[in-house]
Amino acid sequence: MSATYVPGPPCDEPVVLSRDALRMLALVDVSLTARRVLDVLLALQDPVTGAVDISQAEMAAELGAGKPAVNRGFKELRAAGLAWLLRRGCYQLHPVLTGGRIAGAAQAVPEINATPAADFSEQRRTRFAAQVANLAQSA
Repeated sequence: MSATYVPGPPCDEPVVLSRDALRMLALVDVSLTARRVLDVLLALQDPVTGAVDISQAEMAAELGAGKPAVNRGFKELRAAGLAWLLRRGCYQLHPVLTGGRIAGAAQAVPEINATPAADFSEQRRTRFAAQVANLAQSA
């Protein structure tokens, strides 16, 4: 059984997300696998461009998940507007997640698709209401 190489972070700089980015992520309804894929992309992003060079096989090895699950995670992130494919094995994170950094302006940046609260499941609606109440208290 051959091990798949998983690239390390391009630098030791900490990844910093703004409060606005964190609030937005709380409203984007993606699966746990998609969120785990996003977390790895955030950790491996290039500090200059916000792009990530990682194949689906490498991502699957990093997460200990199958390629089909990783592929579904990538598709959810693309549908949500959080990340998209630049070329095979290279993904771009949305500039709101990278502090405005982007690999190039060849493609329009998609809008982030936060799920309207009315479309959440009952459990998700309860959590959303608690989040909104908490944000109102801290404002």
